[in-house]
Amino acid sequence: MKITWRPRAADDFERLIDLSSAGHIANASRDKSLVETRILQLIKFDQLGRKSRRIGVRELPIEGTPYVVVNRRLGDELLILRIFHTGKAVAA
Repeated sequence: MKITWRPRAADDFERLIDLSSAGHIANASRDKSLVETRILQLIKFDQLGRKSRRIGVRELPIEGTPYVVVNRRLGDELLILRIFHTGKAVAA
């Protein structure tokens, strides 16, 4: 399975890690690693997380962080749609 990031999702991720690193570099590094590891787990377990209100879309909360990865499987591709901070969307 191939993982593809929508440009907006990649921007969300970069912005969230930048904000996290403003607080503490070690926390940002840990958060980045946790998010990336959980996304890789979706390759084998694409039903992780919960169903979204949108058909075919899933939301994967990242344990130990305030982040949620919104994704959709399209055939042999896992599309990362957005990454949110819990409680608020990341402004574009």
